[in-house]
Amino acid sequence: MAPWDPLKMLIGSAETLSAPIIWIVLILSIALFAISFLAYNKNKTKKLLFVCIAFFLFAVKFVLMALDLYVSPGKFFSVPIGNVFDLAIMLLLFAAIFRK
Repeated sequence: MAPWDPLKMLIGSAETLSAPIIWIVLILSIALFAISFLAYNKNKTKKLLFVCIAFFLFAVKFVLMALDLYVSPGKFFSVPIGNVFDLAIMLLLFAAIFRK
């Protein structure tokens, strides 16, 4: 028995909950983008701009993931594309944290 064998049961459960989780995260990401956009409109700083763009990319990522569930016959939103989005989001948040 491998140490990761107990995780196989969790992976099966996560796959069955994939669609509801994507929709929940999509709604939350749109809400976070809206809040950050309102904050940026109130106080136009570069930090808030970076945060706003990061949440926008997060929302776009999950819109594409939701479309991938219902529109595409295969997986057009692959793991490498998701990794590029994640890298861009992290770089934007990193820039926002260390911006003076």
